[in-house]
Amino acid sequence: MNHHRTAAAAFLSLLLAALLPAAVAAHSELVVSDPADGAILTGPPLEVAGDYSEELDAARSVIELRAPGGSVLAIGGVPGDGPSTRMAIVGLPALDPGTYEVRWTTVTADDNGVERGTFTFTLLAATPTPAPAAASPSATVAPTSEPSPAPSPAPALTPEAGSTGGDLLVPLAVLAGILVGGAAWLLRRRR
Repeated sequence: MNHHRTAAAAFLSLLLAALLPAAVAAHSELVVSDPADGAILTGPPLEVAGDYSEELDAARSVIELRAPGGSVLAIGGVPGDGPSTRMAIVGLPALDPGTYEVRWTTVTADDNGVERGTFTFTLLAATPTPAPAAASPSATVAPTSEPSPAPSPAPALTPEAGSTGGDLLVPLAVLAGILVGGAAWLLRRRR
């Protein structure tokens, strides 16, 4: 009898070891960023982007560029014409020298796995301002006294209800099934 219990315990342990890493690895993690994490740039980047390990849910995955003070400067996501494993922010605003943080949240398309992370880059020189065009005698532009509109605040990212619970649901369901099956097998072997 003791031999059967040891064999059953070993079998269940091996099964758990094989199944749980696959369930836990179902998150889309950052593979490479542009600019690279910790990069020191002498000029502004053309875009801020990240390539991820799995296909992303385009509606719920987001990438944000934050100013040295922490305010959100720009938001991006999965481009409609690009791979579903990439998020990008294009058309960046003018950037001053400083260290910028990029925050990203990925939601996998196949199992709603949520992963979050950050990377940073430092800009040594401000975004160059375009040189004013030479005014021709026939073209005169009157200055305007109206202020430019302030950027609208970034929407808060809130995962759909239940999506964070889905991260743990699959491994727990697998574990429960294994335990119930193992207990039933042990009870049957006792008879």
